[in-house]
Amino acid sequence: MHLALAAVLSLAWLAVPEARSAEPVVLVHGWAGTPENMSAMRDAFVAAGHPTWVIDLPGEENVANANAIAALVADVRAETGAATVSLVGHSMGGLSARYFLKRLGGAAVVRTYVSMGTAQQGYLPGCLLRPDEGGQMCPGSAFLRDLNEGDDTPGDVAYSTFRSSQENARNVHLDGGACFLVIPNVVHSGQPRSPLFIEAALTAVGGGCPGSFVDDPVR
Repeated sequence: MHLALAAVLSLAWLAVPEARSAEPVVLVHGWAGTPENMSAMRDAFVAAGHPTWVIDLPGEENVANANAIAALVADVRAETGAATVSLVGHSMGGLSARYFLKRLGGAAVVRTYVSMGTAQQGYLPGCLLRPDEGGQMCPGSAFLRDLNEGDDTPGDVAYSTFRSSQENARNVHLDGGACFLVIPNVVHSGQPRSPLFIEAALTAVGGGCPGSFVDDPVR
């Protein structure tokens, strides 16, 4: 599914040419979002020396979004010469990114996966939406059954999943050795610009676990 970067009109990107020593990062916005939602996080990763791309997802259907992520990751690796990239996804963007890892071969080219406020096990209000409009987030949807079948954290990827204390611990759970973190009192939409979420994402991409490998005890 490789597409030349110049031809991928649905992808918005930003990179810093002089900062090639740090691993590239691809940021993935959430449901009904835009790249602007990730601008504060983008700026933080750029300041930390990471060439950083923000994808403009083509819609609200996760498989199509995952293919778009795959195309951008291929272009980023070709342009930078990097063997691997890190992925940071917010909300439904974390599902699209994880589908890329699990079903499109992404686990071979991604070193770190970070999700923020991603309903890995489903989000009940999603059941009110059509599958191609976000309804794949409905618990028990065919998409989530496939995504969560078998190993939730395949490959040698370092997985982290962060949530606000306002969100259900059960929804964000991943089996298989993910780093878990609960951040107090950040509204869902504000997570990508929250200094606490940004710092946690920087720590995870830097190789650390800002939380615990023991799952949230609330679960």
